[in-house]
Amino acid sequence: MQDGKESQTAQYVAFCRSIETHEPPARRLFSDPFAFALLSGSYRTLARIAHIPIFGKLVYSFLDLGWPYSRSSAIMRTRAIDDYVRDAIRNGARQMVLLGAGLDCRGSRLDEAKGITVFEVDHPATQQVKEERLQAITGKLPTNIRYVAVNFERDDLETRLIESSYDPALLTVVVWEGVIDYLTESAVQSTFAALARLLLPSSLLIFTYTHKGALDGSKNFPGARRWRYLSKAGDESFLFGFDPDELAEKLKHHRFLLQSDASTEEIAQRYNLSFDRKETGNQAYRVATAKRAEMQQCQE
Repeated sequence: MQDGKESQTAQYVAFCRSIETHEPPARRLFSDPFAFALLSGSYRTLARIAHIPIFGKLVYSFLDLGWPYSRSSAIMRTRAIDDYVRDAIRNGARQMVLLGAGLDCRGSRLDEAKGITVFEVDHPATQQVKEERLQAITGKLPTNIRYVAVNFERDDLETRLIESSYDPALLTVVVWEGVIDYLTESAVQSTFAALARLLLPSSLLIFTYTHKGALDGSKNFPGARRWRYLSKAGDESFLFGFDPDELAEKLKHHRFLLQSDASTEEIAQRYNLSFDRKETGNQAYRVATAKRAEMQQCQE
């Protein structure tokens, strides 16, 4: 994203969380009471319209036609990551790092996260907007959250976190959601390397990525041609993806062991029955989890 300019991707995902929060309780995948207040411009206007029951389905249809599979994928990845985070905290994680936190407020909206230290790492422009709006909404910023301004292409993540009182001796859960697609390969690899140095063994890394074949056109996925077009037309272009068949070996190189890897289409199939939904998810967009391993585990 451009310096000094708010991320439109962060706005779009917050918009998706806002309209999901207004689903009936039996169908609602999650609740984000901060999402609407963090919106601006056309996204805020569209969210107001979507919150009116008679117009909600029309807004959904508009989104799913203009940006195919993206709304469904965004809400499914949010629910899946929320569940992974809850499990990690219940299993002993005492701090959480949100890499590219965007306008999400997991550190405040998840009850389990309110009792641990949360480091929100993001581009300075997005972070400034978020802090200003949260201050206006609540009158103060959450005491358990540390805001760490980082440009992933230029800044030293490790140094910035340590300066913000991150403790490498604590079991940690890291969420890297909706970021990898927009980074260069060198920035992705350097971030994995920094996380390997920062994280205590058995810490959990949760990240999202797009199938490499959808980005370079070597594999056909529904809606992929339109995503590529919209990406090139905007300020936040898709730059990097992984091949799922190669992911486990690439993670081992950085001392991580792959635990799970599923498309949001597969995730949707897991949740649809329980919540009486018919979400499609996205065949090309994936959520993976990996544990920081001991060196000998990666050599086996």
